[in-house]
Amino acid sequence: MTLSNDFLTCRFDDAGKLLSVSHGALRLPFDGFAFDLGCQEQSVNGLLEYESMLEFRTWNLPDIRPTGKRFSRTPKSIAQAKDQLTVTYGLEQLDVAVSYVLMPTALKIDLRILNTSAAPLYLNACAFLLSLAQTEGVVFDFPGNAPIYHCESTLLENRKPVQTGLINFATHTSLPGGDMNLLFLDKIEKWGCGVYRDDDRTTYVYNAGLEIDLKAQESCCVGSLYLTPCIPAEDGNPYLQIRDLVASLGYAPTTQGIHDGVMYSCHPSGTMDAGFPLKDDLYQYAEYLPKLKSMGIDHVWLLPVFDHNENGVYHSNDQSVIDQRYGGEEGCKYYCDKAHDLGMTILFDYVPHGPAPEFPVARDNPEWPSKRRDGSLQDEWECVSMDYNHPGYQEYTAELVHDHVRRFGVDGARIDCAMGGLSNWRPYGDNRPSGNSVLAGVHITEAIRNGFLRGGKPSFILPENFNLIPNYYHCTDLFYGMNLYRAFVELESLLKTDPAQYAALLTDFLERESWITPEDYHKMRFLGNHDTVSWVWQSKRAVDCYGVGGAKALFALISLIDGVPMIYQGDEDPTIYGGTTENLTDFFTRLFADRKHFLPRGSNLTTYLHTGTPVMAFFREPQEVPAADYQTEGSGRVLVLINLSDTPQPVPAQAQSCSVLADSAGAAQADADLAPFAYRLLQVV
Repeated sequence: MTLSNDFLTCRFDDAGKLLSVSHGALRLPFDGFAFDLGCQEQSVNGLLEYESMLEFRTWNLPDIRPTGKRFSRTPKSIAQAKDQLTVTYGLEQLDVAVSYVLMPTALKIDLRILNTSAAPLYLNACAFLLSLAQTEGVVFDFPGNAPIYHCESTLLENRKPVQTGLINFATHTSLPGGDMNLLFLDKIEKWGCGVYRDDDRTTYVYNAGLEIDLKAQESCCVGSLYLTPCIPAEDGNPYLQIRDLVASLGYAPTTQGIHDGVMYSCHPSGTMDAGFPLKDDLYQYAEYLPKLKSMGIDHVWLLPVFDHNENGVYHSNDQSVIDQRYGGEEGCKYYCDKAHDLGMTILFDYVPHGPAPEFPVARDNPEWPSKRRDGSLQDEWECVSMDYNHPGYQEYTAELVHDHVRRFGVDGARIDCAMGGLSNWRPYGDNRPSGNSVLAGVHITEAIRNGFLRGGKPSFILPENFNLIPNYYHCTDLFYGMNLYRAFVELESLLKTDPAQYAALLTDFLERESWITPEDYHKMRFLGNHDTVSWVWQSKRAVDCYGVGGAKALFALISLIDGVPMIYQGDEDPTIYGGTTENLTDFFTRLFADRKHFLPRGSNLTTYLHTGTPVMAFFREPQEVPAADYQTEGSGRVLVLINLSDTPQPVPAQAQSCSVLADSAGAAQADADLAPFAYRLLQVV
């Protein structure tokens, strides 16, 4: 059996098993597509070990644990139309229909699960498994995700998956005859992703975190898998094909909001890693705003200042009330007004997951908090887990934000736990329990965004969504760039031991990230935040991880690539958190001034160079705007060089014909060696 169009030819055997996908001279051999899912707490096909998700926390992703068993079911029926082949498998209590659908440049694979029994069935996870019938020459990577490396299938330990640390929608593979992209998109739940070698096969797995009691004779669908072959010499950059396919599916970033400038994250009581020692109110803390302004800060992200109990600032009792510890409503208004007078914007940090169960928002609205299977309250961090899909809670949240705009003029929001909450086994309407994940995260982000739009503010939304997935494009002004931070964590030890390799790997990561994301999708860049300096990942400051010199170089990097750099309170002055290293206020003042004065405005376009040395190099490219709008002279194209080592380094050949715009070590010649941990901006003539 064959499905074919002008781009693809897909061949199947008589039992509906996928054998190959061909594009031009490129033929991808497959040993079939398979699926597995949990039903009544057992794996229906035994391809993956069963894993209960009932005690999952918000950060848990479905695991991938291959058993070594291979898919061997005989189909119940096969139906073929012009551009679609549907293979239906009859299980003991389920029918699973696998649909192969030809798109202009991709093969789409969908699953529909039908409960054929007379009683509800508890379904838990649903995995898509696609096996490439070769390992030799197969090199795969997860662009924009962790792990950041290119992995060779032949070097993998048998049936030991390489799994992504974050939700992963795209997997790229290079092969001797071309390339292959796999994309998985699920509008409802989060998913795990991994690849493993299974003897002579390379198996790709996307494991959706489905949770549902599927009613008798009812069906559900779970995500879609897209396969795109590419011959680079004919089709161009295979990573750009990922971006193009996503755009063709209708995912586009919002472009009307605020997405430029420099951000500072802080709290009037001080820093989380020091235990909030300052105890200032917002009247007192407002006196620090002029110093931030003079340093070049445009946006201040205030950690929560709402009424809270002794468990901490992220345990808000009532977000409509500004805590008296911070000056109450009057103190908050004073702080916001002073920031606005200085031309700065203020972001509140909203905590939509919910308060402790005894507080009015949860107690008086019993239909809003999520429930376990037995009907008891879901809880996390000693708080309820709200169902972000409930329209009543969405409206409450939107109006809460709108009220803050009216009262204080707040400009934007960082949104805690924006990837959704815990599964709700008493969901609103037709939602399924696992819908309180990605779908709900998008909904609460939209609700908070709507609160600002109601108040006449431009959108300025920073959801705490670590995952570079298209679902959030339309409602996110700044992507929470945890993926780059994860790359820094993976590479940390290399900065001192092999800075050339560090620069090569980081350049490769950033280049692939830029290729797969829309050019107008903006990212927040950081070396640490309140979480990472205090209790997760590195659990310390950048200067303690990399030394002061290394930290300066990386601070320069996050400030000079595309996106909005964010520094956390105390990064400029270590005495704020009890540190004793160098005060970096002057360093940041110059860095942010160089960024604002010399880099092309309003453009994410970045072209990376592979230097083979510890010097990271990239061009910041202007968008197609009139030359009068450039802040720099000439073409507006700027070459950025950053030395990631503690020794002087020669500059790449591309710098020879440039003129120096700025050099952190004071060098005036474009071709002069770059000082240790220094940066240089060059005008391309």
